Amino acid sequence: MEKSMFIRKRFCKSLFILFAAAFVLCTNSFAKESASAKKASLSKEKPRFFWKISGVDKNGNPSFVYIQGTIHLGSEKLFPLDKEVLDAFNSADLLAGEISSEDMDKIQLYSMRLVQESFIKAGGKKVSENLNEKEVESLKNLLGGPLAFSMIDGAEPWVLSLALLGKTIQETTELTAEYSIDSYFRNLANESSRKVIGLDDLKSQFDILTFGTYEQQIKILKASIKECSEENYIQETKAELDSLYKAYISDDLEMLASISQKSNEKEVSEYGDFGEEYKKLVYDKRNEDWAKDITEFLENGGSTFIYAGAAHWVGKNSVFEYLRKQGTIE
Repeated sequence: MEKSMFIRKRFCKSLFILFAAAFVLCTNSFAKESASAKKASLSKEKPRFFWKISGVDKNGNPSFVYIQGTIHLGSEKLFPLDKEVLDAFNSADLLAGEISSEDMDKIQLYSMRLVQESFIKAGGKKVSENLNEKEVESLKNLLGGPLAFSMIDGAEPWVLSLALLGKTIQETTELTAEYSIDSYFRNLANESSRKVIGLDDLKSQFDILTFGTYEQQIKILKASIKECSEENYIQETKAELDSLYKAYISDDLEMLASISQKSNEKEVSEYGDFGEEYKKLVYDKRNEDWAKDITEFLENGGSTFIYAGAAHWVGKNSVFEYLRKQGTIE
């Protein structure tokens, strides 16, 4: 009987130790899971359009993502950048832009190939065959004459829309891509032989420019011709770009969000039944994908520095809104 009691006590003691060990293991595991599952915090920092996300990685260690919103045209007024921004860039373990440094080296050849392919894809069709006489004459004038127009008349309509956009930018603003913050960070990375990964790949960037069927591209081109032919177009476009630049310089998040939203609504209205699809491609889908990338950056740990268009970080369906929906940030 005493022997039986002794065995029972030994068994109970062993069982208690086993349960205690299991409890400690579970507690440690839960603590680690809780650390990685804890939502990161987002803070707007003092420099213009600059944010910091503070979180923990999958091992429970501190993890940071710094975000510099940019505009793709600029002037000397944008510089010098704040020391806090430059320190974050210089100390980052990972650099990310809209396009990787590798893809930036390919962009010129890639765009030339797409333009060449567009003549083949057009299948002998002429853009002018789908425009009325007034639209053709307007387009010739806007592009700099009959010769310039005839050289690209046999391409897909997106090529003419892109040429029209380039001409418009030249005539309405003194801002240049040379002085953009994107260019500044690319050059800074090149000088120190640092690699920049891309939030987008080259194809997804050009999918925006080449969006739509031939018929949809004609509709987009017609809308652009109509807009560019309006009497006060140059003044209105210049005023819009000036407002955008002013909002950026003064770190006015609400103003920039408002300008961006109005521009999106205008495109959706002009493009009709496929306008919403275009907006989703340009902003919503990319913002959602970028939010997933940022979640991964936080989980992998260390410090990441991102520079990308300011409009993606403000307003409805911003990257931050998707991060909240995904449960990554508070």
